[in-house]
Amino acid sequence: MSERTERMADFVAERIEFLTFLACVCALVALLTGMPGEKALAFTAINLPFGLFLLVGLGFSTTLSFAWRLPVTTLLLALPPMAIMDMGGAWMNPIAVWCVYGLLAFEVIWQARPRARLTTQ
Repeated sequence: MSERTERMADFVAERIEFLTFLACVCALVALLTGMPGEKALAFTAINLPFGLFLLVGLGFSTTLSFAWRLPVTTLLLALPPMAIMDMGGAWMNPIAVWCVYGLLAFEVIWQARPRARLTTQ
């Protein structure tokens, strides 16, 4: 495979990994905070569109300088929980919402780390 194809495959795999991580974390945190199964499923479903919004926003912010990218990333991670709690109503557990987006922040930091280039002999 060409290097461009490998980079594109890695890019797509990282995005799929991010959405899978979001869905798993949402379900796990919802169940750990005491939501019944149906509400945990609704909690996961309400967070997935915001995860896509976060991915698109992070993609657009990669062209910005670091001085602008840091506050934009912070806003992208802080706005969805506030919107979700506003939309969720009384059944939404705020601790679950903030835990999910705190874990997503760690995932964003993990994906932004410098990577060592693998070499083949």
